[in-house]
Amino acid sequence: MTQLFKQIKWQFLIFQKNNLITMIAGITAFYVLIIYLIKDFANVEKFITLLIYNDPALVGFIFIGISIILEKDQEVLPALFVTPLSQHIYLISRIITLSTIGFFGALAMVLTAKGTSFNLIHFSIGAFLTCVLFCFMGIFVVSYTTEILHFLLRAIPLLIFMSLPLLNYFELTDLSFLKLFPVQGGLNLMVNSYRESPNVWELVFGYISIAVWTPLLYWFVYRIFMARVVKT
Repeated sequence: MTQLFKQIKWQFLIFQKNNLITMIAGITAFYVLIIYLIKDFANVEKFITLLIYNDPALVGFIFIGISIILEKDQEVLPALFVTPLSQHIYLISRIITLSTIGFFGALAMVLTAKGTSFNLIHFSIGAFLTCVLFCFMGIFVVSYTTEILHFLLRAIPLLIFMSLPLLNYFELTDLSFLKLFPVQGGLNLMVNSYRESPNVWELVFGYISIAVWTPLLYWFVYRIFMARVVKT
């Protein structure tokens, strides 16, 4: 556990040194300004949710992929994995770091629009684990590519596919099977955090979905990462 905390601290220092945190903060500030200007509009919560999926959640996806590609190109990974640093700590520390950065961006957005009129616990768990899920997707895609451009191009169909539950949320469709997608759990928690009277069934389903999908997908992407990146 001590090694994990050291790695998380190290990851934050690296991202700050490369101005990643500053850049993300600047983008988030821009979105916060937009939200502030429209916060009194009807259904602003739906706009916030859309922004969360387009910025904070994508932070983990994009930067975990790009950082791994750069480390592969610079032959950093082979050197890392002959040290006592385990592959689990390498991945988990990076996932936690990027998800934390994304989460605080999402939190800034909802605080701007809602003040304290939302359930912090439901929102925090939903937003943070949504960011974690997108990190998983980034690891999956980067395991099958060695170039940043290819990574971004291959990301598009996966991101579209995994975001299909948003169609139900925006009432463009009413497809029950979309509720089984991994992103539905976090979406349920965030949506119900905005409500004065949350839907208990949706909350229960959201927590169950997260509890099932998070370890399952981590196991899946870890196996892919080991086979395609570490052992090649």
